[in-house]
Amino acid sequence: MTDRKKVVLCVPTMTRPYKVTCDSIAASVPLLDEAGIDHFMVTEVGCPYISAARATMLRKALDIKADIIVFIDHDLSWEPKDLLKLIQTEGDVVAGTYRFKTDEVRYMGVLDDNQDGSQKVRHDGAIKATLIPAGFLKITKEAVSKFMKAYPHLAYGEVYSPSIDLFNHGAHKGFWYGEDYSFSRNWIDAGGDIWLVPDLNVNHHTTEKEYKGNFHEFLLSQPGGSKFNG
Repeated sequence: MTDRKKVVLCVPTMTRPYKVTCDSIAASVPLLDEAGIDHFMVTEVGCPYISAARATMLRKALDIKADIIVFIDHDLSWEPKDLLKLIQTEGDVVAGTYRFKTDEVRYMGVLDDNQDGSQKVRHDGAIKATLIPAGFLKITKEAVSKFMKAYPHLAYGEVYSPSIDLFNHGAHKGFWYGEDYSFSRNWIDAGGDIWLVPDLNVNHHTTEKEYKGNFHEFLLSQPGGSKFNG
């Protein structure tokens, strides 16, 4: 018997992941080894439908008995410790956020604020969220099971080994939801919680430019934060 966790990294891409993404994964591997985490990687190349690509990779991950699935977008980079921190943070659905690819500093996702506007912060610094991006996202096998039971109509394929469209997207009650926000909504409606790890150095890339980000530092620079100088 072993309590080693099996983690599968799922990276969808139209052609190939950016070199910075591959380099970040490679730099994280020694820390995963040191932590006693068995790690694997699957990709889905050329699929124009991101929800389908993620569902296909998820099925591959479940086929090799993954305990934790980490979805990573092909245009991100991070510090080696940040992937380990994401994996080890408590919770069935845990995310890191990153900047939009704009010069204006804006971050993806929506926090589950208290009525006074303050954040719901857990003992370990994780912040409760209602919507999160799926580019640096940890989901446990228990979360997948709970989701499948809540949304059987999103399962497809052979009944003995079904796939599940976690990231089914489209219109809902007068609004259009992208695949990541649609997953967030469905997961919360199923009774789940979403936790966001703020202090991660996750950068978003184009082929020409890097948009460096750390959501914790961004929050500190906002009105009321210790680094606000406005």
